[in-house]
Amino acid sequence: MRLYTVEEARALLPQVIPVLEQMRDSFLHLRALQAASAADARGAMGDGHLVHSPLVTGGEDRAEKHRRALSEAASQLEAWEIEVKDPEKGLIDFHHRRGREVVLLCYMLGEPDIRYWHTRGGGFAGRQPI
Repeated sequence: MRLYTVEEARALLPQVIPVLEQMRDSFLHLRALQAASAADARGAMGDGHLVHSPLVTGGEDRAEKHRRALSEAASQLEAWEIEVKDPEKGLIDFHHRRGREVVLLCYMLGEPDIRYWHTRGGGFAGRQPI
């Protein structure tokens, strides 16, 4: 497990943010495609074939494209040993030593900086200012 100082985590943010945005966008696109597919399934022809599938357009499987982008983003964050807590919100944690305890530095897309930490069991609701 990689332990980040506050300064190291903050220095990595310019690289992390585009990866989080890619993850969030792909996650949201996949969810929208799944919802559209479910709606189309309700409008299937009598023989069970869909009238139109939003998942395949121009020969490219859009869902697979977004799955691949989501997987790549998750792999990059994993390589940095950053925990993804909520891909839709872009919520992540960096492991950090605070005194003798390992805690988590918490960041969410849209925040200007890493400003919060919480215990491993505290979660988002237990965030405290750094």
